[in-house]
Amino acid sequence: MKRQAVMPTIVASCLALLAGAARGQVPDEFTNLQLLGPEISKAELIATMKDWAMGLGVRCNHCHDGPDDLAGMDFASDEKATKRTARRMLAMVREINGELLADLPTADEGAGHETVSCYTCHRGRDEPPRSLAAELEDAAAEGGVDAALARYDALRAESYGGGAYDFSETALNRAAGYFMEAGRPEDAVKALEKNLEYYPESADVHALIGMIRLQSGDHAAARAALERALELDPENRTAGRAVQMLPAAPAAEEGDG
Repeated sequence: MKRQAVMPTIVASCLALLAGAARGQVPDEFTNLQLLGPEISKAELIATMKDWAMGLGVRCNHCHDGPDDLAGMDFASDEKATKRTARRMLAMVREINGELLADLPTADEGAGHETVSCYTCHRGRDEPPRSLAAELEDAAAEGGVDAALARYDALRAESYGGGAYDFSETALNRAAGYFMEAGRPEDAVKALEKNLEYYPESADVHALIGMIRLQSGDHAAARAALERALELDPENRTAGRAVQMLPAAPAAEEGDG
C-alpha cells in the first residue's frame, strides 16, 4: 500500500522520530502491529509515522502511551482512545483507496486515482477543521456580523496559508448569502466590503454589492458597484443583468452659461 494512502489519527505521529535522539528511543522490533504488518522495516515505520504526524500536526504521545521525548514510550499499548480510533481510520482509508476509488472511472484510461491521506481531512490539525462557512455562520448566530468578521480575521491570522480553511473570496460571499437569507442586507454588504479588503478587484464581489443595493432601492450605490464590476470584468453576467434593471441615470444639469 502506498504510504500516501495511510490516513491517520493512527498509532500515531512522530515528528520527534525524525531527530537522531528520538530514533534511539524507537525499538528495533515491533509488537501489536495489527494493520501495518510485522514485516515493515524500522525506516518505513518511522517514515509512515512522519506522514501521519505532519498530516495531523501532532507528536507521538498523541496516540502512544508515554512522554513527549519518547523515553519509556509504550508503543504497543492500546490504552489511548486515539490509537484505537486510528486503526479504524486506517481501515477506512484502505477501503477508500484500495476498493472504492478503484471502482471509479478515470478521465484518462489507465490513469490512477488520487488517494486520500491524513492531510486530506485533517489539514494539519488533530481533528478535521470545520468549514470556514460553518465557523462564520455560528459566530454570526451568536454575535452578529461583527462577531462573524472578527472570527474570519482571527482564523485568517492564525491559519492563512496552512490549508485548514478556504480563504478565497467565496467564504465571505457565502456569509453575505447567509445574512441575505436572514433578511439583513446591510450585514451582507458589510461582509462583502470586508471581502473587498482582500479582493479589491473581484468583479463578483462588486456585482453582489450592486445587486443588494439594487434590491434595497439605493440605485446610486447599486450603479457605482455594478459599473465597477463591469469595469473589472465586462463579461460579468451578474453585473450585466443587474445594470439593465437600473432606472435610467438622471441627466446632468446644464450650467447657466
